[in-house]
Amino acid sequence: MKQPLVYIILINWNGLVDTLECLESLKNINYKNYKIIVVDNGSKGNQADVIKYNFQNIELIENEENKGFVIANNQGIELAIKNNADYILLLNNDTVVERNFLNILIDYGEKNKEAGILSPKILYYNSDKIWSMGGKISYLSGLSIMIGKGKDSQKYNRIIEPNFITGCAMLIKREVINKIGLLDPLYFAYYEDSDCCFRAKKAGYEIRIIPESVIWHKKSASAGIRGSNKITPMQAYLWARNGIIFGRKNLIGTQKATFLFGQFTFKLLFSLINCQNIKAVKKYFKGLYDGVRYY
Repeated sequence: MKQPLVYIILINWNGLVDTLECLESLKNINYKNYKIIVVDNGSKGNQADVIKYNFQNIELIENEENKGFVIANNQGIELAIKNNADYILLLNNDTVVERNFLNILIDYGEKNKEAGILSPKILYYNSDKIWSMGGKISYLSGLSIMIGKGKDSQKYNRIIEPNFITGCAMLIKREVINKIGLLDPLYFAYYEDSDCCFRAKKAGYEIRIIPESVIWHKKSASAGIRGSNKITPMQAYLWARNGIIFGRKNLIGTQKATFLFGQFTFKLLFSLINCQNIKAVKKYFKGLYDGVRYY
């Protein structure tokens, strides 16, 4: 039986070293019927040329400016759909994959027709500690919590149905995109993954974390603070703004009310404590204002 066609989409934004390492790991996977799209999001210098020179079999989209994580991924998704992809894998460029990670995900997706979005177990880079087994939303605090974060990998060996799957690694069936549409460009970056998962669930699909499938992630590399928990000004603005947009768009009733309350209380306090500098603090308040005003 012919394997489903998978398009893997990576976004490069001034992350050449990480992107090259990710592409090198993808060269060694066991799955055969896949293609790679790299979207260069206005990187400095000749990064796009270097990527194409080293990996000539990929498809490269070059943006003159940073269009944001969401729009860049949508460019890749549209090309993948046009080329008859059966599955689309959104994969962060600062990841390294295990050889059989994609085989395991596709095998589960093909055997479980109700599964719409799948993700591997995501570990910290060069570690056996979990970064994400999907996410859980605390509606009271307004915070999103990564399931299993910091725990030993072996402690999480069962399939999980989380509230959402992180955009670090999302395997989406073509039929899901056909039914719910692309990622919402309103977000630019952050919360677009939660929004996509909530729309998929509303459309009747299940989302799952498959722990036998494993990748490693260099946390926050694209923001220039690899491995840091500090919130940069850009992150602060988008995290504040997009949390409000997500809640108003996707939640109803008591969940919506408590989640939005949390955006201005618990999450606000947590974020201010973890902001990188005073500029990030100011950007956070600007994000709250724009979230209320814009949506």
